Order: sequence, then C-alpha cells, then structure tokens
Amino acid sequence: MAHIMAVTAYRNAEFGTDPGVDRAASADVAAGGVGIDDPAMLRSLLDQTPTPTALVEGEGDRCAFANAAFRALGAVAGTNLTERFPALSLSMLIEARRTGQPQRNRAASDRTTDGERFWDVRVTPLLGVNGVVRALIVTADETPESAAEHDRRLRDVSHRLKNTLQLVSSLLTLQTLSSKDPEVRRALQSAGGRVGIVTQAHQRTHGALRAGTVDMAVHLRELCQELEATLPGAHRVKVTAETTEMPMESVIPFSLIVSELVGNAARHAFPAGVPGDIDVRLGRGEGGRIHLEVVDRGIGLPQGLDVARASTLGLKVVRAFVGQLRGRLTADSSPYGTRVSVDFPPA
Repeated sequence: MAHIMAVTAYRNAEFGTDPGVDRAASADVAAGGVGIDDPAMLRSLLDQTPTPTALVEGEGDRCAFANAAFRALGAVAGTNLTERFPALSLSMLIEARRTGQPQRNRAASDRTTDGERFWDVRVTPLLGVNGVVRALIVTADETPESAAEHDRRLRDVSHRLKNTLQLVSSLLTLQTLSSKDPEVRRALQSAGGRVGIVTQAHQRTHGALRAGTVDMAVHLRELCQELEATLPGAHRVKVTAETTEMPMESVIPFSLIVSELVGNAARHAFPAGVPGDIDVRLGRGEGGRIHLEVVDRGIGLPQGLDVARASTLGLKVVRAFVGQLRGRLTADSSPYGTRVSVDFPPA
C-alpha cells in the first residue's frame, strides 16, 4: 500500500498525469494554499512513510530524493543509490527505463555490519504524457528473516544433494573402470547414466524452489539435446513440445521416463549401425491431461512384448515412475515403428 501511495503521490505532484485530480484543490494551490499537488508537501508526507522510498531521475542511479526511512539506510539525495543500498541492482533501474515496466526482486539481500537483511525491492517507472520514462520510484520492504532464511536453507539442502549425486556418479564411474566383466561394466554405466539424469533434473529444479512449477517444454528440449549427445549410434532426437507446467517434484521421475524410453528406442528400434530419428512430443490431451509420446520409425517391438508387463529393467523403471505420477502407459507397435504414450493427470 505504501508503494502505491508513493507512486501516486509523485505522479500527481511531479508530472500531473492523474486525470482525476481535484480541480478545486488545484485552484486553492494557485491561490497560494497548500494542496495535494504541492510537491513540497508531498515530499514532507513521504518523509513520514515507514517504507524506504526514493526517486531516481535521469540516467544512472543518482538519488534525487530519499525519505527518512531510506536516509536511515544511508541513501541520501545526490548519492548513487545502488552504492548506498546494494540490495537495489543497477540492472533493475536499466530494465525499468528500457521497458517502461515495473521491476521487482522479492529476495534482495543487503549485508551490513549488523548482518544480512532481506528486501522486497520494487522499481516503478513514472511515464510522461508522451510515454517517456521521466523518473523511477524505488521502494523497499524488509522481508521477514524467517522466510529468507527458509529459502536459503532450501538452497543449501539442494546444493548438498547435488554434490552427493555427483559423488555417487563419480564412484560408479570408478567402479566401471575397475571392472573387467563386460556385463558388469554395462550395468554400472547404465546406473551411472540414470544418476546423471537425476542430477541434471535436480539442477533444473533448483531455480524453481519458490515458483513450485517447471515448464516441462523447456526442460524436455534441454534433456533430449543432452540425451542425443550420449545415445549409441548417430540417432537424432526431435522434440515438439507445448508450454506445459508440472509440479517441481515431477521433474526427476518425468526425466527418467523420457530417458528410458528414448534410450530403449535408440538401442533396440533400429538395425545395428543404422541411424534413425526419434520423435518426442509433449502437449495437452483431453480434459487437460498431459500427453507424452516417444515415437520411432524402427522395426517395432519384439513379438509378444507387452510394455505393461515386460521384465526388462528399463521398462520396470518407466512403469514405476509412471505409477508415481499417476499416469497411464500404452504402446502401439508395427514393423514400421513404435509409439509409446504416457498420459498424466492435469497438473
């Protein structure tokens, strides 16, 4: 609320852009009284606002006005605001000027002699009648330390988990190199590959800790690009994906499902030494259900193989994670190729 009041007050007083201004009040000001359009009075009122509020005019980050709450933080008129208040980044000011759109950082930090403080920082452009940015209003609300600390702990746990996964992957690699049995080596390589998929998926969820959802279309393209580089044979993986939000906790099982299905197609769908295309598609189906397809133009599934009952490790992994996400797995195969489909409930 203080942020909205500050922006409205400056817009009225400095630029006169409020079409609803009281004409009688304007007349009082013209007659020598003090009204709502008096910049001096508005600055005096804002000086009493408990929310740190500042005005930045022209280019750069030089402060034109800072209220008492901001001055208590060391920001005064005539100084560089980003130097005096490091929680505000120069990039926020630049982007607000460039786009004319408000900018916000809900978790900005400012380290002082008293420790680290966390802020919800807003930069709001004030536009003139011709749409040009005339000035920027900066406000900063201190966020509860408990919330900031909670986010920081989540990030720390996430970082430690990533390090642990990388350690497991390294140990599997060492074990693979020390083994002389080809079957054991293949099994360890397969296990290492799965751990690698989990590590990459976990890394992508790190940035979604606050949002809680991930755009699986972006994730799927990146995942398949990485898979293509490691598949046996010169196979191409083509991705067609619509924007599809899924909960953050779905990313790892979804990634393992895709990895296993694409890997199976690369290893078994094509004659030895013959490259082929693998199509991966993601979108919405009936009732908003999320629909995933992995399609190849290979030789088809072996006679009598039922993906819902097959005992191979890869398909067991697929069925386990499809079940975890409450999905449904089906396959359609012929001598001209195979289509494996997974339908997930709406996110």
